[in-house]
Amino acid sequence: MAPAKSLAQQLGEKQREISVAEFFERNRQILGFDNPARALLTSVKEAIDNSLDACEEAGLLPELSVEVHKDGADRYRVIVEDNGPGIVRKQIPNVFARLLYGSRFHANRQSRGQQGIGISAAVLYAALTTARPAKITSKVEEEEAAHVVELFIDTQKNLPRIVREDVVLWDRPHGIRVELALKAKYQRGRQSPYEYLKDTAIVNPHARIVLTEPDGTRVTWERAATEMPPVPKEVLPHPYGLELGELSSRLKASSRPTVSDVLLHEFAGVTPRALKEILAAARIAPKTAPGSIHGEELEQLLSALHAAPLLPPSAEALSPIGPLLIKRGLRNVLGEVRPEFFAPPVSRPPKIRGGFPFLVEVGLVYGGGLPLDQPVQLLRFANRVPLLFQQGACAITTAVGGMDWRRYGLDQKGGAGIPTGPCVILVHLASTKIPFTSEAKEAIAEDEEIDREVTLALQAAARHLRIHLSRRTRRELAGEKFDVILKILPRLAAKTSALVGKPVPDLTPVITRIMDVVYVDPQPVATEEKKPATSRFTIDVTNYTPRPRVLELFLEMPPAEFPPSRVLPAPDGVEAPLGRAWWTLPRLEPSGRTRIELDFPSATEVDLDDLDLYVAGVDESHLLGADPLPGDWEVRLPRAIVEAAEAAAAAETADEAEVDYDGTETSSPLDEE
Repeated sequence: MAPAKSLAQQLGEKQREISVAEFFERNRQILGFDNPARALLTSVKEAIDNSLDACEEAGLLPELSVEVHKDGADRYRVIVEDNGPGIVRKQIPNVFARLLYGSRFHANRQSRGQQGIGISAAVLYAALTTARPAKITSKVEEEEAAHVVELFIDTQKNLPRIVREDVVLWDRPHGIRVELALKAKYQRGRQSPYEYLKDTAIVNPHARIVLTEPDGTRVTWERAATEMPPVPKEVLPHPYGLELGELSSRLKASSRPTVSDVLLHEFAGVTPRALKEILAAARIAPKTAPGSIHGEELEQLLSALHAAPLLPPSAEALSPIGPLLIKRGLRNVLGEVRPEFFAPPVSRPPKIRGGFPFLVEVGLVYGGGLPLDQPVQLLRFANRVPLLFQQGACAITTAVGGMDWRRYGLDQKGGAGIPTGPCVILVHLASTKIPFTSEAKEAIAEDEEIDREVTLALQAAARHLRIHLSRRTRRELAGEKFDVILKILPRLAAKTSALVGKPVPDLTPVITRIMDVVYVDPQPVATEEKKPATSRFTIDVTNYTPRPRVLELFLEMPPAEFPPSRVLPAPDGVEAPLGRAWWTLPRLEPSGRTRIELDFPSATEVDLDDLDLYVAGVDESHLLGADPLPGDWEVRLPRAIVEAAEAAAAAETADEAEVDYDGTETSSPLDEE
């Protein structure tokens, strides 16, 4: 009779390896499949992210199609199709039915998907809830036919199990079609496939996206740009982001003969000069074999690497959206609400976090048909992917709520939290390593460096909003003042002239004295064509002061949209890299006016708020519709303008109060703005 097994032996026999597929099958909420509505959105998201990455890597303008069909009481069939390069037959099972399998995890560059979990997790969830295989159709350009593979995931082994395959003719030259049947729920709303695809179209304006909803409704987001985003380049790992174990593994895995060769050629930022300092600080000989470094030597080497003055990681690994495409994307998707103001998008310079490069971009839209009494709409993105869930747990939300938006014209109770007003705020974080709070990639973890950059970008965009609101208020006041003057004075003059029996006098000098401003009035010019080849603007400068003026007008606008295709008269100076031009205006007599005409190609989509105008030669108190020249502009003004401005200032100082015809001082409420 065999001896009875001890409790430890019995427990030991129950121990076995758990595959990653088995783990996620039981913990699907970690990946975003915790309820039917969210599961549908996550499945669409993962397929679209893969399609966009594939198209961009192949240099193809994305053509994406999403179809959602009702397939039972609580079942739906999801079809996602793209025009990407396709996947060779050998790799189809591994890509779609094997978790933690992919090509991007070890690549140190920006991409939407990295872990090789997303689309395989969707296949896993579909099989778990409907017991039906995923159907994958793939065609590569080199082959005449497409491969169709139906498969499951063997969760115990984390390997694909093919149940059927075929070869068919497909009218696409290349591409992928993914078909899944899953337990789901379709609904419109902020966290829906519709909203996800709409937000995706904003930050991917080079893509054309078509959605067919269960009721047959077809929605198309046409591409707003034909320029492909810059393809991020794979870069070497930077020592600032290394941990001790990773450094040890890299040294042992290297085939290079010496530690000097490894540090110089397998890590970014290490220069020959820095190498000498690192090895001297770590007390390691340059020709030491990399595999022999361990223990205290390894710790000294890591400390020396972190303390050394290394070059920063290259920003070539990043693919920012860019100010011009942010503006086009927002305009393309939000066109139905007709916002009154698109702030010039802000793209911060690349920074370093934990040895990985990152940058922050912000876009801001205000007014139009946006709701006045609702919290602003916050659009969060990471590597061009919308973040629709866990807004309250995201570092982007923390940064937005930490600003005092009352300073910039938005309502905000207590000066903290999400502000209220007719505004949309877009924040995009691009990095080779996004610090997500979970594998579902729905929120960005709190981080001091990220918070600082997001805040700085938000402040820059908010300053444009404050300037816009200030200019709008000043224009409205000036318009009201003009209306009052032009309505009252002619009637008063006509009645007075009739009483005394004399002709109506010329009121221009009187209006000039009452207004006492140089008025800069930029206006768009309406065109008769439905699709004009150009966007046309005029800038009128009128001297409503009692003295002649010699002025210089400066224009500043986004460099990506500069210069204009036609300018009349030609500017006296241009700084194209800064998006600047300036004109020395002809001498303006009282009530005199001059005009500048600008034409821009319609593809640049310039609007009035892109034209920042500044004037030199007149005091700020006598300037309306533009701002005085900023003090940080390195511009040498013509001597004539300087002398004229000095003479006008001296005359205005000596003649501060108005005096009427009999010598008594008068004042008018019309003089107060």
